[in-house]
Amino acid sequence: MRSSLSTADGRQWLRLRQLRVQRARQALAQAQLEERQARGVVDERQARIAQGRTRLAELAWHWGGAGSVDMPRWGDQLKAHRESLAERLERDEYALLDEQDALAQAQGRVRERHAEMARAQAREAAVDATLKDQHRETLLARDQQAELEAEDASRPRH
Repeated sequence: MRSSLSTADGRQWLRLRQLRVQRARQALAQAQLEERQARGVVDERQARIAQGRTRLAELAWHWGGAGSVDMPRWGDQLKAHRESLAERLERDEYALLDEQDALAQAQGRVRERHAEMARAQAREAAVDATLKDQHRETLLARDQQAELEAEDASRPRH
């Protein structure tokens, strides 16, 4: 028969595995929160870019139509305003690239934390199964010993 852990050692081993699962679950929750935050930043930036494109289109539409009458008077200001909007749009587009990279990294961390949690849960399940097997073996050994003792007690002694 193989050596076995004491009941206290077995409980401690299982508790350690359970704590690792708990820490893995917490790390996953944190990674998911960071991913949601990164997704929010990307969504906000995309909305800002769409708004910037709309402003530029509206500016072009207005000054190409009804506002063209005032073009000579406001031309310099219009050019400066259009350049300002275009520059802001360009900065937002560059910032979006960085924010999308951050989102991809956050998504990668979520995948890693999922894998870590799955490994921790598998280890916990293995320890639990090992301890249950050990408990069954102990009970079986006790039953066998009790049967042997009963047989010995029932045999006549010469």
